[in-house]
Amino acid sequence: MRLFAAGLLLLGVAAVSAGCGTGQTGIAKGGDVGQGKKLFVANCGSCHRLADAGTTGTVGPDLDGAFAGPRAQHFKVNTIKQVVYDQIYHPAPAGLMRPKIVTGADAASVAAYVASVAGTGAASQGAPPTVTAVPAGGGGGLAATGAKLYASLGCSSCHTLTGAKSIGPTYKGLYGSKVQLSNGQTVTANDAYLLESILNPDKQIVKGFPKGVMSATIPPGSVSMANAKALVAFIKSKK
Repeated sequence: MRLFAAGLLLLGVAAVSAGCGTGQTGIAKGGDVGQGKKLFVANCGSCHRLADAGTTGTVGPDLDGAFAGPRAQHFKVNTIKQVVYDQIYHPAPAGLMRPKIVTGADAASVAAYVASVAGTGAASQGAPPTVTAVPAGGGGGLAATGAKLYASLGCSSCHTLTGAKSIGPTYKGLYGSKVQLSNGQTVTANDAYLLESILNPDKQIVKGFPKGVMSATIPPGSVSMANAKALVAFIKSKK
C-alpha cells in the first residue's frame, strides 16, 4: 500500500470537512488502533517504513519521516488521522497507490494507528533536512533560510527533495520546469509561479494533486513575502 503521508504538510488537511481528490471522503471516526496495526503490517508495510510496526518498505515514503515535522509542531492526532484516512481513499498523486485498499472501519483503524505512532520513530526518507550549511546553488543565505522554513513549516511532509512522489510535487528539479495544471494549462515554475503557489496555494493546482491540502495547513497570506522568497531560493537550489 503506497500511503503517501501528508501532512501536512501536511502535511495537511482539507478533508476535515471534505475529502481530498475527486470525491468526498467524510470524517474519519473511531478506529481500533490494535487492529489498525495488524492491517497496516499486512497491507502497507511492504511499501512503507514505520518503526512502531517494524515495517521496512521503501516503495513509498517513510511515515516516521513524513510526519516528523507535523508531530514536532504538535499537530493534533485527529488532524493526522484525517490526512491518512483521505489518502487511503484518494491517493495523491493519482495512480501511484491503489485507492481504497482498506475501507470503512478498517480504513479508520489504519488511520488511527498511523496517526498514533507516525513521526515518533527514526525518520529517514521523509525526514526534514538538518541545516548545517548553505544549500548548494542559488540564493546563498536566503536559500539557507528557506531550508529552515522547509523544515519548520512542515513542507518536508508533502514535498520531497529527492524526486520521490508525495502529497505535493517534489522540489528536486522543480524550478524552471514545465508544470501542467489541473485546468489544462502549462506554466513554467519560475519565481512568480512559485511565489504565488506559496502565498495562495489553491490558485494554481498541479495536475494529479488534490486541491485544498496545503491551504488547510498554511492558509493564504500566512507566509510573509520575505519567507516566501526564501523558500523560492531554497527550491531553486534543488536541481
